[in-house]
Amino acid sequence: MVCVVAFVVVLVASAVSAKYRRYLGTAWGCFSRRVTFRPCDTTFRDDVKSTMLAPLAVRAPALVRPASVAIEVVAWFMVLSLVVSLYLVGRSGLNLFVYGTCDKQDAQACSLAAQACAIGDDQPGFWASIGSGDVIGAFGREFASVADTVATVPSRLKTWDAADYAAPDATYIGGYVAGRPVAVEVLDPGCRYCAELFRNMQASGFDDTHNVTYLAYPIHAAFGDKFANSQLIAAYLAAVRAFEADRGGSAGETGDTRILAELFTTERPDGQPTQEWMNAATADEARAQLERWLTDAGYTPDEVAQITRTSASPEVAAELERTRRVVEDDIRTVAIPSLIAGGRLHAGLVDVDTLRAMD
Repeated sequence: MVCVVAFVVVLVASAVSAKYRRYLGTAWGCFSRRVTFRPCDTTFRDDVKSTMLAPLAVRAPALVRPASVAIEVVAWFMVLSLVVSLYLVGRSGLNLFVYGTCDKQDAQACSLAAQACAIGDDQPGFWASIGSGDVIGAFGREFASVADTVATVPSRLKTWDAADYAAPDATYIGGYVAGRPVAVEVLDPGCRYCAELFRNMQASGFDDTHNVTYLAYPIHAAFGDKFANSQLIAAYLAAVRAFEADRGGSAGETGDTRILAELFTTERPDGQPTQEWMNAATADEARAQLERWLTDAGYTPDEVAQITRTSASPEVAAELERTRRVVEDDIRTVAIPSLIAGGRLHAGLVDVDTLRAMD
């Protein structure tokens, strides 16, 4: 491995000093043979080691042999470090292109990623698996993850049609307007970046130029939902859509979009953001608030009671699971929110200027 390390050093040195360029051909010859598992047919490796060991041979000849072994060990370590570093850089770059984040398991861990709540993965990470002794599983999951990312690349190069991902009974913020392009936001009711994107769409006028709908995706964590009451809110949103569909649909504002507007843009009397309060509320408190919002949206007490019953129905549970499959298997995002608009999938929070520039 000495000649591999030496080639890298000579390559870098020759870029800044012409005196090293005469060694580049010899170094490349040895390097190319070594990386193809053939022995070097030059004395380059020995020349390098001799140069490094010459001072030691004069002062302490007995240490030459152990020093030679140490050089080989260090060279192996440096080469392995280089290979691992190149792999990590390549994997991170691929993840950044495909998912908008360097780390699929934690979208917020990458400084280059957009602001987002990470969907993550219930499986243990590479080093956690190594630490638990599951070496085979660690490498197996690592390579399977990279293969999955590579398989996702074609979908990121296509033109995205948001209408293909809208729910069958989709409702739209402010009501559907013919002629406007469709935009779909994947959101978790508890994620603060979803609230920020909702407000950005209002500030930019995006929801005045697009038919904006959503897919409610409560993020699962290792010990339950990432945000308390996200599943409950998602169930109510689905129940409202089912209720509206049963009575023929609505061209105007519906209760589910009213819930999102109240959740994402309002504050409690004490100044606490409503979303923050909802994430800390008990299930009964959250349910009571959702019912008040539906009443404020114009639903009768009987209609609110029907929506509440529907929210706990098998049909709503099946719809939430269908949505989960669309997000995980079709859209394949790891960042919430994600916005399908302008022919692209935008992972993470989208700023006002970008929203204004979308057709």
